[in-house]
Amino acid sequence: MKDFLHKVITPRKYALYCISDPITRALTVTYLLSVSLTILKIIIILPHFSNDSLRILVFAVVSMAAIFFCIQVAKAPHLIKRYYHIGLMVYVSYLAISIFLLSKGINISTLQEFYLVIMWAFFGLGMRWGVLYALSTISMVVVFLVYSNQSITIIHLLPPHIPFWTAIFVVVTNFILAIFSLYTYQRAIAKTSEEKTNLNKQLNKLLDAKTDFLSTMSHELRTPLNSVIGITNLLIDENQVESQNEDLRNLRFSAESLQLLINDILDFQKMDSHKLELESIPFNLAHLLEDACGSLQTRASEKNLSFEVRSDPRLVDFEVVGDPTRLTQIIVNLASNAIKFTESGGVKVSCQLVVDEDHLATLRFSVEDTGIGIAPDQQTAIFEPFIQASRNISRKFGGTGLGLSIVKHLVNLHGGTIRLESTLNSGSTFYFDITYRKYDGRLTSQTLVSPPNTRIINKESLSGLRVLLAEDNQMSVIFMQKLLAKWEIEPEIAQNGQDAIDNLKRQDFDVILMDIHMPVMNGIEATESIRSLQAPAKAGVYILALTASVSDDIIANIQSLGFDDYLGKPFRPNDLHHKLEQILQKQLSEKRS
Repeated sequence: MKDFLHKVITPRKYALYCISDPITRALTVTYLLSVSLTILKIIIILPHFSNDSLRILVFAVVSMAAIFFCIQVAKAPHLIKRYYHIGLMVYVSYLAISIFLLSKGINISTLQEFYLVIMWAFFGLGMRWGVLYALSTISMVVVFLVYSNQSITIIHLLPPHIPFWTAIFVVVTNFILAIFSLYTYQRAIAKTSEEKTNLNKQLNKLLDAKTDFLSTMSHELRTPLNSVIGITNLLIDENQVESQNEDLRNLRFSAESLQLLINDILDFQKMDSHKLELESIPFNLAHLLEDACGSLQTRASEKNLSFEVRSDPRLVDFEVVGDPTRLTQIIVNLASNAIKFTESGGVKVSCQLVVDEDHLATLRFSVEDTGIGIAPDQQTAIFEPFIQASRNISRKFGGTGLGLSIVKHLVNLHGGTIRLESTLNSGSTFYFDITYRKYDGRLTSQTLVSPPNTRIINKESLSGLRVLLAEDNQMSVIFMQKLLAKWEIEPEIAQNGQDAIDNLKRQDFDVILMDIHMPVMNGIEATESIRSLQAPAKAGVYILALTASVSDDIIANIQSLGFDDYLGKPFRPNDLHHKLEQILQKQLSEKRS
């Protein structure tokens, strides 16, 4: 018997209890209940019309159709909307026959059934079909009233031709069906809303976990890169043998290429989560363009390509307020692609002042090459993530396909649009316009962001500056010691946040270079503890975060976390020198006063 039941009522055939979607479950349950109650009403009413063969025939057809569709719905609940259509069409047809042929009138039961049809159509089939079924039922009433020459005042209270208590049963049954349907639908909507809320919470947790993972991975990747690029810069600065310097420059180029790849992946993640924002920093356009393209000269010369940078003469002393880092990223990405896809000829990067107003300036940046070009049908697709013009290009030239997608997003953030003009096998020109606010003052050593020739390490002495370096990575410690030694600084070393606090309690420092990720106590916890020290001089010590993290929460709230400033790893030695110089000048001015 058990095996027989298992074969007859299997989850595959009668899967009502397996329906996971609350809306589908509510529609199915309501459908089965409404059909069952309709059949019950027919069974109760039918004995009172034993002499009405037409009514018996209609009831019989409706009942058999209802039973058939109930079985089909139980077997395939995922097709519930199809059976809703069929059931509603049968029901509307029955109402039309009842109004115009059988009862020849309208009563409370008929109006209830009209309401049920409209409600089921809206809940079960959506807005469009709900409106359609509503118009069809309303039109039936209007047609009946108009063409039967009857007044709305003679609508029957109860269904005629059946006993009083039977009519009461029909009316009450319709009310129960309407209330149950509304309750079931409302419960399903609430259940769906609850599941959506829970799903959003889980998604937010996953996004937070993803962000934490990327922050950790960024730190683990950037920290050794900081040492590799930093020590390479020191060797180039100290070494006088040109052949060795060429090898060191190639090493630095490879490390910086890896850094750019990491940055692209992390920036794409920020784009995906809508967390990429622009800064507002004053900078000199001519200096930025020169510095951004400086590292690309070597790569172009290695391929025997000409590399030209053209800047509008009016931009020599032109300062604007914007995000120099992101503008550099746009130009470097476009120029790097131009060099990659050009085998002969050259690459030209230019910047022209298009509109010069009182407080605003619009500039056109363009990168032109004589490379392989891009086919017309691919000129839109290449700006999509992970897309390159063809598989052959991906195999021959490599790359992730993220560069142009990031460029497009960054240009859009600036309020511009990236445009492309290209001829296959002749070359391409990428260009875009950005409007900047003019900088009111003059750039000084305190506001200069990208001075020219930043490859040459500033050797100006910072002697007298008391520095505490909190860093757990031994290679980073070695690099920092060598770099600071160039500026006649001998730092104290702390292996973690707790060591930094202990060192600060023993002696005074002018600045703490604080790593974020450290064992025992991280940089954020250590900074919080330092700010709570009782001694004002120690609690107010200048703390500069040296972080390889990409956590937006950390970077966006760097000052609210207790830090005075930060540098992202890998950093340029001159950027650190500039910040330390500001601290030293502040210390000297305080001593004079």
